[in-house]
Amino acid sequence: MAQPILYMLLGYPGAGKTTAAKILEKLTGAHRLTSDEERLKMFPDPKFTQDEHAYLYKRLDEETEELLTNGQSVIYDANLNRYAHREEKYRICQRANAKPVLIWLNTARDISKTRATDKTRYKLWPLNETAEAMFSRIADLIETPREDESPIIITGSNLSPEKVQAALGTDPLV
Repeated sequence: MAQPILYMLLGYPGAGKTTAAKILEKLTGAHRLTSDEERLKMFPDPKFTQDEHAYLYKRLDEETEELLTNGQSVIYDANLNRYAHREEKYRICQRANAKPVLIWLNTARDISKTRATDKTRYKLWPLNETAEAMFSRIADLIETPREDESPIIITGSNLSPEKVQAALGTDPLV
C-alpha cells in the first residue's frame, strides 16, 4: 500500500483553497475534508464561538488521522494560516505514517477579499462582524510557510486541473 498523503491548504479566505481542494480530489482520489461544509453540517446556524471552532477542528483532526492511518490520502481544506496549526497536522502525519504536502494558494489579497466577501458566502461570516472585518482578521494572521515546509505554490487565479497538476508535478499523487 502506498504511503497516504495529507494535502494541506494555506491561503487567504477566498484564495481558491476549496476550488483547489475539489480539483485535488478529482486528480488524486483523496478524501476531502472542508471546514466550511463541516461547520454548516454540525452547526446549521453557526455562531463562530471558540467552543464551536474547537469542536469542529477536533473532529476534522480525528477524521484526518483515522483516514490517514487506514491508508487513505486526505485533503485538509481549512484555515491552516498559522504555523502552530500546520505543525499539529505534521504530528498527525508522523503518527499515521503519512506524507504532508503543503499547498500555498498565493492569491493577491484584493482578489481574495473580493471573493471572500461575496454575499453568497454570508453563512460563513460571524454575525457580530462584517465580511470585510472577518477577512482582514483572518488574513492578518497568516504566517507564510517556513522554508522547511517546502510548499507547493499555486496562484489561485484561473485554477484548473492542468494548473494544479503542473504544480504537483507529473504524478498527482506526489
